Amino acid sequence: MASELRHSWPVSALRTAFIAPFFIAGILSIIFTQVVGVLVFRHNPVQKQAAISLTKQHFLVLITFVSKIASPCKLSVTYDATSLPSSDSFRVDSLGNLVSSLSPNSVVISNHQIYTDWLFIWFLTYSSHLADSIFVILKDLSKVPILGYGMKNYNFMFLSRKWEKDKINLTNQLLAIDANARGMGPSNGVKHVASLNTSVAEEKIHHWPEGKVSKQIWPYVLVLFPEGTVPSVRTRGKSNEYTTFKKLPAMRHVLLPRVRGLFLVLRKLRNTVEVVYDVTIGYSGLVAGQIGEEEYSLKRMYFLGYGPSKVNYHVRGFKISDIPLGEETEDVDDASEEDMQKFEDWLLKVWYEKDELMDAFYKYGKFVDPKDPSNEAYTNNTVEADFKLRNFLEIVGPFSTVIASLLILRLLYFFLKKALGY
Repeated sequence: MASELRHSWPVSALRTAFIAPFFIAGILSIIFTQVVGVLVFRHNPVQKQAAISLTKQHFLVLITFVSKIASPCKLSVTYDATSLPSSDSFRVDSLGNLVSSLSPNSVVISNHQIYTDWLFIWFLTYSSHLADSIFVILKDLSKVPILGYGMKNYNFMFLSRKWEKDKINLTNQLLAIDANARGMGPSNGVKHVASLNTSVAEEKIHHWPEGKVSKQIWPYVLVLFPEGTVPSVRTRGKSNEYTTFKKLPAMRHVLLPRVRGLFLVLRKLRNTVEVVYDVTIGYSGLVAGQIGEEEYSLKRMYFLGYGPSKVNYHVRGFKISDIPLGEETEDVDDASEEDMQKFEDWLLKVWYEKDELMDAFYKYGKFVDPKDPSNEAYTNNTVEADFKLRNFLEIVGPFSTVIASLLILRLLYFFLKKALGY
């Protein structure tokens, strides 16, 4: 009965009437903080980067708060402890919050089911106090009003779907992230040395000094979805056509991953990346063959309140030294066919294993068969938590700069009024 009431039109209308203006006001406040930070610290790259990083945290807090109201859900994390660094862990505190200790300087790869996948991955970093260090590779949203400006300030990596252009932009952004993680990048005021790219002569790749300075380093968690898009009738058809062409087994629940983008990412970050996390996401309420984006679209989740009842993660890790990346080349397209094939074989193996995980999820509601004794370790390494902020007062953060500015203006008004004798 309560569920039916939540989805009724009157309740949906009232909920939307609150969260829509609240979210817009929050976004505008975050942009205001970015503008103030860029202007005030324009000659101080360290403080400017700190201000931008803070607004990443603010955005995650804002979208989590709104999502909790629109479509409350639970979280379930199953993890392969044998593949993760010994310091990694997942637990739930006494208030039902997910607490984790993911490694900084990491890359997260995941299957892609719905457009809000990135939100739930970002929330994982929030549970490790790394929400301010995230970078996302996604389609070009830079021209979206307001949001596009904010994401550009975050240095999110936009893809134009034109590889010759994308690989130069990605290379430069990745090298800057790597340099910042060593304390030798633009966020530390360090100047780069430019060299011409061999395949696109008019474009330049920016190289940064070698070494590491520990005084001020900037960790990163880079998120990408190698499938490139969410499943649909069309994308599943294209994926199956390619597996048939390559004489590979058909993938039942995931799409065939694209190779070059991830290959480029790991090559350019391999000197600083500590672990590559492979996350498989499953949404309770979906069945095999169902298109997630149709069931849990943005409209249905945020306006009508039809979101997944539980977000399920399966997390495992790979050492960068165990991933075949071959010898470094200036242009990733100059990598040998042998190196590319070895990496493609590795990625396909990961994705076929992911397909098996999703098959188990649709059969059992979990990523492993709970009745299989060999899966006891996974059963013991599963935690369930609430999708929520650690502290309700965190929602003040996105509005803090605006609030402080209004208070300062109010004080100035009173001082001026008193000074002028009004």
